[in-house]
Amino acid sequence: IEPDQAARADADGREKVPKDTPDETLFQTLYFTFPDPITSNLKDSRSFLQVQIGVSTQYDEQVITNVETHKLALQSDMLAVIATFTEEDIAGPNGRARLADALKDAVNARLMRMEGFGGVEDVFFPSFMMQ
Repeated sequence: IEPDQAARADADGREKVPKDTPDETLFQTLYFTFPDPITSNLKDSRSFLQVQIGVSTQYDEQVITNVETHKLALQSDMLAVIATFTEEDIAGPNGRARLADALKDAVNARLMRMEGFGGVEDVFFPSFMMQ
């Protein structure tokens, strides 16, 4: 047994066979945070929600450019989505995840209409306050 093969042999003398694995491709994640928080009344409630919203993509910088270009329309769309949620809808981590998914869908729908491609993969809440 050659020295490098000896290193691959286990205590029983069996040789470990190296497995070819494809190179793992890592994608750069790009982020955009809307500069102003969005404040909205919640459905069937006297409470309101104020959130800072960020989005991310692993496609390319064009998605972030499109978000910046259509920022005003996207904020309006997100405000409309938030107003459809009740306090119970957004309670807890699952509620926040549902809100994030609904906002992502609204953002991508607007970008599809305006640019022919959405590309936003995640929505984040750097701040989240309900009163």
